[in-house]
Amino acid sequence: MRWLVSIFFGLSLLLLIAQKAVKDENYFVPTMLFVLLVNMLILFAVDISQFKSPESMSQAVTLLLERPQLILYFGLLLMALVPPILWRGSFTYYFSRLEYPADDWNDPAFIRINRNISFFWVFVFLLCFFTQLVPMLVVQLFAPIFIVATLGTWGTKRMINTFINHLEVKAG
Repeated sequence: MRWLVSIFFGLSLLLLIAQKAVKDENYFVPTMLFVLLVNMLILFAVDISQFKSPESMSQAVTLLLERPQLILYFGLLLMALVPPILWRGSFTYYFSRLEYPADDWNDPAFIRINRNISFFWVFVFLLCFFTQLVPMLVVQLFAPIFIVATLGTWGTKRMINTFINHLEVKAG
């Protein structure tokens, strides 16, 4: 497992370097790099002999080793939360620019809606994170898919419609 996570970390690092070279602003690659780094640090920090007796490890480490998806949803939550708090960007802004003309990109309403959608996804990813604490595997696997496919899609579409309405009013 250590080698597998290390290989994916290395590939993600190469992808991040390529992303920076082409000046791509997608937050997913750095987020996945963070997730893999945390998983790698946990895997390398634990003595292999302890895997045979998990009760000798701390409960938090045991939980993270058993459910690495906790780190994934925490990383996604940070991806949605940190950029709009620390600077003007949001992970949704990247995708929105693919759908709307460049004239809209600097519109305060466009930026505000993207920030709001990003904060909405913080809530969605937080719910996904909490589903990973449920001791039933079926909930851990399918609840996040259900949450993202229903609540995430519905909320995003509703907020996008708010922006479209704003554009229609602005156009007169």
